[in-house]
Amino acid sequence: MPEISKYSHGAPSWADLNTTDEVSALAFYKGLFGWEDEPNEIGENWFYRIQKVNGLDAAAIFSQSEEERSKAIPPRWNTYFTISDADAVAEKARALGGEVLFGPMDVFEHGRSVCIKDPQGAVFMAWEPWDHIGARVKYEPGSLTWHELMTTDSEAAIAFYTGLLGLERGATMAPMDYKMLKAEGTEVLGVMQITPEMGNFPPYWQIYFAVADVDATVAKARSLGASVMVEATDIPDIGRFAILFDPQGAVFSIFKGS
Repeated sequence: MPEISKYSHGAPSWADLNTTDEVSALAFYKGLFGWEDEPNEIGENWFYRIQKVNGLDAAAIFSQSEEERSKAIPPRWNTYFTISDADAVAEKARALGGEVLFGPMDVFEHGRSVCIKDPQGAVFMAWEPWDHIGARVKYEPGSLTWHELMTTDSEAAIAFYTGLLGLERGATMAPMDYKMLKAEGTEVLGVMQITPEMGNFPPYWQIYFAVADVDATVAKARSLGASVMVEATDIPDIGRFAILFDPQGAVFSIFKGS
């Protein structure tokens, strides 16, 4: 897979882990995916740690702020969407019923970001790229491969994200009524309704990492202290996936296509 140099407007382009235990998280994901760590200082004894696959930016890990710790905010993976104007997106998000949690703000010379909560409660980042476009590698083992919104109202959520990011409807997968959205003609994310059978949890953005072998990766994750939310499962004609909690409690998925 060649190095990625650009993302379409509205496409998911980056993910980072906001964690309560940076040292343990680094060890876990290095053991699981073989990530190479590149620490970048963003404050006193505070680092934004770019994780690399084959020398290319794949994701990032950083410690929670003291404010987040004081509020007992759980560890989480954040999804970023490429946009052209963070200020305009913040204004539009409010008009569409979303809430701007912080920003827009400059992130050094790398870009401008804004953190938004959608009307159903899922939190995400909109990213206006300058020096940092997002992940330089995707779809390779250990790198991002898909993003998925778990929500309590899929139709309302689709209206919000199409209105905010200029996305378009893609295919709907039966029988689970799994809806996909497109950026500039390419399907880039899925939207899934949370059903009572799934349990009681708030809306959130789920990220998927590509792996060479889902079952082997689940076993490896368990040996490194992870727990399993959904065991390795086939999606007919699509691939195989599993959903995991890392040792600090952040949820993520792994996937191998058919």
